[in-house]
Amino acid sequence: MQTSAPLRLCAGFLLLPFLLPAHAEKAITYADLVSRLTDLERLATPIVEGEKTAASTSHDRRSRYNEQTGRYENWGANSDGGGCIRREGDAQVMVDLAGPGVLWRTWSARATGGHIRIFIDGGETPVIDKPFKDYFDDFEKDYPGLAMTLSRGRNEFIPISFSKSCKVVVDEGWGLYFHATHTLFPQGTRVEPFPGFTPEVKTLLQQASDAWLKRGENPYQGGNPKNGNHTLEIPAGKTAEVKLPGSGAIRALKIAPLDLPAEAIQREDILRELTISIFWDGESSPSVWSPLGDFFATSPGLNPFKTLPMGCIDGTFYSYWFMPFSEGARIVLTNDGDSMRRVEVDLETVALPASETRKLLRFCAAWHGGDFTGLDKQRFLKNGGDRWPDWPLLVVEGKGRYVGMTEHIWKFGGWWGEGDERFFIDGENYPSTVGTGSEDYVGYAWAAEPPFITFDSALAAVSRLRPDAQEDTSVCRFHVCDDLPFSQRFEGFIEVMPNEDCRPCLYDTCVYWYRETGARNPYPVVPPEGRRHRRPGRHEPWVTPATLQIPQPKPGTIEGEALEVLEVGSGRTWIQNMAGFRDGKWSGNAQLIWTGGKQGDTAEIGFTVAEGGKYELLVVLTKGPDYGVVQLSIDGGKLGEPIDCHDETVTTTGEISLGHLDLAAGKHTLRATLTGTNEQSKDAAGVGRHLFGLDYLRLQRPTP
Repeated sequence: MQTSAPLRLCAGFLLLPFLLPAHAEKAITYADLVSRLTDLERLATPIVEGEKTAASTSHDRRSRYNEQTGRYENWGANSDGGGCIRREGDAQVMVDLAGPGVLWRTWSARATGGHIRIFIDGGETPVIDKPFKDYFDDFEKDYPGLAMTLSRGRNEFIPISFSKSCKVVVDEGWGLYFHATHTLFPQGTRVEPFPGFTPEVKTLLQQASDAWLKRGENPYQGGNPKNGNHTLEIPAGKTAEVKLPGSGAIRALKIAPLDLPAEAIQREDILRELTISIFWDGESSPSVWSPLGDFFATSPGLNPFKTLPMGCIDGTFYSYWFMPFSEGARIVLTNDGDSMRRVEVDLETVALPASETRKLLRFCAAWHGGDFTGLDKQRFLKNGGDRWPDWPLLVVEGKGRYVGMTEHIWKFGGWWGEGDERFFIDGENYPSTVGTGSEDYVGYAWAAEPPFITFDSALAAVSRLRPDAQEDTSVCRFHVCDDLPFSQRFEGFIEVMPNEDCRPCLYDTCVYWYRETGARNPYPVVPPEGRRHRRPGRHEPWVTPATLQIPQPKPGTIEGEALEVLEVGSGRTWIQNMAGFRDGKWSGNAQLIWTGGKQGDTAEIGFTVAEGGKYELLVVLTKGPDYGVVQLSIDGGKLGEPIDCHDETVTTTGEISLGHLDLAAGKHTLRATLTGTNEQSKDAAGVGRHLFGLDYLRLQRPTP
């Protein structure tokens, strides 16, 4: 078997072997499939009729489409850990495919000792047979770019090709949650079956692994590129543009916003006020429109991360999507703010004959926050809608391929990640891709692993994460090898979960696809007031309104979230939104929390007394399974006995009197000392057993 480098577009365009018609003599080799892992140019090539990408997952099979009634039943069913196609003895069949194709990605939230066995082309001997955990461990050791653990989620992208069939069986004890993404090629296509880990295969996989580890670097070689640098000054309310004449392709686009303020919220608003539009071939409406930061998959603000096609490095955004044009292109930057802005634009383009670029697809991107684009909204509303809780990522008519999305979620209390992705191809009644959770689609599992980290990989990233993983999160997932082609229509959804309540939940997304015929951007330009840094407290128009009961503070209350932390011994302090917890009422629905502290450590917290005199000092603390025992003091004077903040549920202590004090006007220091922990305490979130949470202090004048 011969190895080959990934094919590249140059002045003479070549159709990749696996894009040839099914009757063509050349077969799809294993080398061709490995090259697809890194080949961004392939995404612009024409759609092959009959090629289809889907996923086999462990999703809850109670969700179904009733052919007789035309209704969706149990659409929000959420027991997604162990579903399967069928059982064979004690084993579960997770994948059962007929025809030529390839497995691209295997993911699991918890891989344990039960074996995974992969059979291809009707063979009785599996090409893979090992404990599920070792399956990931071995690939991660040998090919760390292609196999990775992302905050507990196990991922591997080792292509397993087959010419006739593929069956994946997992034995009892395999673990929990399973995805297997695959592409089936048109019947009659000759595909080289997985040849095993020969020296040639190992070399191919190592080259691809190295390329994925170098994400963020320009992946293109050759083609006689032309580079251009432009510094644009954009007055308030105006536009600036870069024009590209003739025919060719953009293959690297970098934009650096200049002179941004230091304050984070201001930066975030500016990057929503600045927008990018790209027009191909003289079109009057843009194929690409998005707020600037969102287009580059970092929102809100400047959040560093690196993937193969997009990222943000040292304050500069980059895109390596391959974007052809035949009759010129325009990149338009608009400033909807009230001050002049400067941006630096770097471009790498290649010249290509118009006769070739006319055959290629056009790149599209659209940002929106809940547009149903012509769908029957009543099917999606919570009250009586049989498609609730689906939320639209991309709904588009025509022919093209979906290549990914970035999503910003602001869930005001409650974990959002239970939502499954659902992709309907060409009018399917039941989606050919049904996921097991939003974070599973990205590639991680069960929120973010403490201490609440962000991460990136070649095809997925979490670039922003609020401390409790329940509020402000930005994720992206790109499809390079496993793009989803469609010939008539694509409908991509993500569930809004959990959906038992209607606490404020804001979703916005930038989606990416290539279009052939039709499939033009269906989303309108969103005015500035609809895209500035949106915060909890209001809903998208289609979400049933909620009535949030936020406890009103009593006179003399000093909220914990408003206090200044002067010093902390270890761990860290942050503001936690408490709206998602139902066994207590926190003033302002928030608290000051200290996590990661150790026994004997102290935290010093400053507060101010406006008028000196005698006060009764009252405090409300948080209790929970991982909260510790704390001794409080004021200005060095001990206040009562240590307080045990352990409880089986997360709740509050209610007001505790710390005694009467004579406090002078001015600044004072509250000290919290971690003195111990309850015997029944548990490290529930991986941040220790000594948590301390302060809802509020209250200064009350003694009753005469």
